[in-house]
Amino acid sequence: MLDQKFRSLPQPPPLGFPIPADRHAISVQLPTWADLQGMVAQDPRILQRQQIGYPRSFLNQNVVRVSDACLQHFGQPDENCLVFPAREHALACRALLQSLASDSSQECRTLAADFILDAGLGNTRRRFFLVLFPAKSNSTAMGFWRLTGTGISSRLAESLHAGLHRIQAVPLNDSADRPGLHRELANRDTDEIVKSRIVGLLKRGSTNPTHSAQFSPSDVYLYPSGMAAIYGLNKVLQAWMPEQSVVFGFSYELTLKLLEVFGRGAKFYGRGTSAELDQFAEYLSNERHNGRSVQSVWCECASNPLLRTVDLARLRRMADEYGFLLVVDDTIASFANVDLAGIADIIVTSLTKTFSGYANVLAGSIVLDPNSIAYPRLKQIFNDHYVNELFSTDSLILEHNSRDFLSRASRLNTNASALVTMLEPLAGTPSSTVVDVYYPSRCWSRPNYDARMRHATSEFTPGYGCLFTVEFESISTASAFFDALNIHKGPSLGTPVTIVLPYVQLVFPREEEKRWAASHGLREAIVRVSVGLEDRDALVREFRRALRVADKFKRGRESRGFFESVL
Repeated sequence: MLDQKFRSLPQPPPLGFPIPADRHAISVQLPTWADLQGMVAQDPRILQRQQIGYPRSFLNQNVVRVSDACLQHFGQPDENCLVFPAREHALACRALLQSLASDSSQECRTLAADFILDAGLGNTRRRFFLVLFPAKSNSTAMGFWRLTGTGISSRLAESLHAGLHRIQAVPLNDSADRPGLHRELANRDTDEIVKSRIVGLLKRGSTNPTHSAQFSPSDVYLYPSGMAAIYGLNKVLQAWMPEQSVVFGFSYELTLKLLEVFGRGAKFYGRGTSAELDQFAEYLSNERHNGRSVQSVWCECASNPLLRTVDLARLRRMADEYGFLLVVDDTIASFANVDLAGIADIIVTSLTKTFSGYANVLAGSIVLDPNSIAYPRLKQIFNDHYVNELFSTDSLILEHNSRDFLSRASRLNTNASALVTMLEPLAGTPSSTVVDVYYPSRCWSRPNYDARMRHATSEFTPGYGCLFTVEFESISTASAFFDALNIHKGPSLGTPVTIVLPYVQLVFPREEEKRWAASHGLREAIVRVSVGLEDRDALVREFRRALRVADKFKRGRESRGFFESVL
């Protein structure tokens, strides 16, 4: 049974109020532009004020409590600890730590331990895997945690609290005697509901009903986070076809990084234009001539943060000609708005975002397209090796949250469209600080998005999603707008409240990273906006008010003779 506290979904909060969240939520506060820069720079003064953050980047206190208990049982001075649900994740974390260690004294240890797990089914034992490492390597270890999304969730950690005094260490390779200790953590009944819901969404309003009709719940694989899905898929593809990958179009930065760290290299086409498709076609031809091949092409529909959509139909034709797999991440547009049946061999989604929609659970999914020529082989590999690590209580919350997915997606589309419509006329005008607005409906790549847009049905009219990005004429005017805006500040998207983020400042903090991002069209003076469920008119008024502050700031500087540099 679903916990009573989650039976009633919270109403969308009024503008500027905190997310009505439980202790597992992705909480966002109202930091300034400078505060967020301080977090990235690990400013102790700022970090002391931070109480919670995105769970893959900031350890939830439930997880910290489990790690601290493990250190008390098994740790040595100046060690830290991370806990994983599977042996392979712990070994991969240790391997990365050792590969990046500056000297041999930075030794990492991997242990197995049996915990008491209370998941509403009575106290049972379950085996987990610990990585103990020098405290000075914490940033590297947290890099693995953030990049792969394979660590224990806050709810899973909480279920271990009552038995932390009874943790028992066991030999790392001692698994044959009690295989039940490695059982899945999932709730199969709830997972089947979620998978069936995803399949229903994949079939709804399809542009190609013949293709979409082939999907079944058995083609959907659930993961404890979106990055865990990407990490798991990359491992499958590397085991099957250890060749290089390609990222086409500017994607979520961790996708590219993951393919570089855990793959055979990733060639990157950052703008996703027709010209780059021509370059890629020439590259494929040369690779074939030299006896080499490309394993997979990864792209997003639409891309983050510039909301461009690559020509997926052309990529599909290239994939058929050259034999690579086409992997499409539809997190930004979501199942509600776009149809990838018959286009993508594999669809990857962060269910944390719009599908869940309430910023209180992490999850991800992979969907194999039965229309793909690679489907039989992929299906066999997944059936042989896939283990569902989505914790049962997280699955319950995910199922509950996603019941109103279409109604929320409709409101997100409407709210985002209203803000973009208000901002469009300002872009590039002399009196405004706004230089450009990036949204799938007003991008040069709109025909590519429209080609994937689902048909309207009686219950839902598709749109262009909840995410858009505003470019300002300078960092200082972007900062003035950001600080004036009475809107939540931080990462994530698809939440019930609107969240704004100084994208380049937070994601690419180092100067060389900023230059690299700029070479692909991402300037420092952009602010990414994930629109929420607030009152549409209230949102428009608030954005207008913050824009007036930014415009006044600009005029004040100009009147004193200090003209902004355009970045």
